[in-house]
Amino acid sequence: MGIAARSWWALALALLCLPAAGAWAQTTAPQGRLDAALAQHHVIPRYGHLAATAAALRGTAEAFCAKPDKAGLEATRAGFHRAMDAWMGVQHIRFGPGELFMRVFRLQHWPDKKNIGGRQLEALLAARDDAALAPEKMRSASVAVQGLSALERLLFGKGGEAALLAAGSDAGYRCRLLVAIAANVAKMSADILAEWQGGGHAAATAAAAGYDGDEEEQEAVLEYFKSFYGSLQFVGELKLQLPLGRSLERSRPRLAESWRSRRSLRNVIVNLEALEQMYLGEGGPGFAALVAEREGGPQLDAEVRAAFVRALATAREIARPLAEAVGDPEARPKVERLRAEVLALRDLARSRLAPALGLPVGFNSFDGD
Repeated sequence: MGIAARSWWALALALLCLPAAGAWAQTTAPQGRLDAALAQHHVIPRYGHLAATAAALRGTAEAFCAKPDKAGLEATRAGFHRAMDAWMGVQHIRFGPGELFMRVFRLQHWPDKKNIGGRQLEALLAARDDAALAPEKMRSASVAVQGLSALERLLFGKGGEAALLAAGSDAGYRCRLLVAIAANVAKMSADILAEWQGGGHAAATAAAAGYDGDEEEQEAVLEYFKSFYGSLQFVGELKLQLPLGRSLERSRPRLAESWRSRRSLRNVIVNLEALEQMYLGEGGPGFAALVAEREGGPQLDAEVRAAFVRALATAREIARPLAEAVGDPEARPKVERLRAEVLALRDLARSRLAPALGLPVGFNSFDGD
């Protein structure tokens, strides 16, 4: 049910121990409501892109399954990559409508150290129960078989191509399952988008809790900052550290996110690009607009920008897929450097960016998790 992933993300965000909103609600965005700007110019366009690519993937999968051939399979795989790019571009916004009904965990079940997704997908394929593919049944199925991780297994897993292109009832059911999961991803993406467009962002949550004015603004900015900080933690400690393992000899390439589709490093790059845009702002103010107004802000702003440039440059220097690079004596040091740079950026966000945004933050340890 994705408990490990949910628990890790909750723990990462629990590292931010903040006082009640009223204790620090004196700071507001100089260019207007930062929460509204981020929702309008960052979150909604990105979830809109996810909804569009997910709907297109569903259509491509349906066309492929109506007439299975190699060209159709390649088109479906390309559609998967476009949808994954869109998801990686908004994966950091996990609160609000994405949090509702565990949608973000249903969209992608990862990490999956115990191969729960593989076992449950095989059980579905073995049962060949068409009733399980109905939309209402799919929505209540395990998170491990509802989203993009399951689609990746079907499209890129060992033997998946032959199984989808073979004649017979097994291939037919496999294709119907592919379409059902793609439809589920499209529905969840569209629902999240609609709710964000309807005002389902952090400010609305804060207002419902009884905050108003400055308190509401700070509550909203806090949610965005936690997403920013938590995503840097998620990339460094899970997306990079899990496959790195303890050493070259003990690397764990199959713990890399999306290793079957050979896009683990691409995921990291898109994540970092999205966080950089969240900081800079796109079409409206980002965190940088608040930082610029603070004492020492220009220097901090330059440091944050430079940290993103370094991390992205290092990521783009890694020429091999991440699952291969972690076990390569020449490529591995670049992955290790990338992890260090991402976590240095996380530490900069914690120690200096949070105070500059008017968010007093304290930290606990991982307590051995």
